[in-house]
Amino acid sequence: MSKNIKRAITISVIVILVIIVIISTFFIIKYLNNKAKVDTVVEIYSDENIQDKLDNENTDDLLLQIDGESVVGVIKIEKIGFEGLVYEGTSLDTLAKGVGHFENSSYYNGNVCLAAHNTNKFWAKLHTLHTGDKISYISFLGTKEYYVNSVTQIDETDWSNLENTEENTLTLITCVKGKPSLRLCVQALEL
Repeated sequence: MSKNIKRAITISVIVILVIIVIISTFFIIKYLNNKAKVDTVVEIYSDENIQDKLDNENTDDLLLQIDGESVVGVIKIEKIGFEGLVYEGTSLDTLAKGVGHFENSSYYNGNVCLAAHNTNKFWAKLHTLHTGDKISYISFLGTKEYYVNSVTQIDETDWSNLENTEENTLTLITCVKGKPSLRLCVQALEL
């Protein structure tokens, strides 16, 4: 092999390695930034004095503002390795940032309804949950532990699972890959 070819190969390898390092650094920084936001929300919303704040402040004043959105809390689904912020609302802009809270559903007691995109960044693995899997929900009103009760596919126009319930329920909705007329619906009950 000539000296010029060896040199070109060496330079190409170095360039590829530099590109990999730059891209990896970008994703690591993004992950650490998101983790810091989640940790901040968990710390503030886990404050033992939350009831005092509720008695003395308007509920809307308790919501943290992050990325220009009101943050309801954090959801953690250990089985699928998901931990993310829950923003108020389900607009496309909101769902691009994280999990969205259906505005007409409960924040804490009754049926808390959340939605997220079915992507690797969010809930691509949601379909792998089974009965009994644990989900943690830390909101500005307190923390609850839920256990998956059902994992079903529903019609995209079926809103019945979003109705309020007597039992403390957590309802998670996402798209079903390759089936645009269906949604995956995971419901979990507080025990």
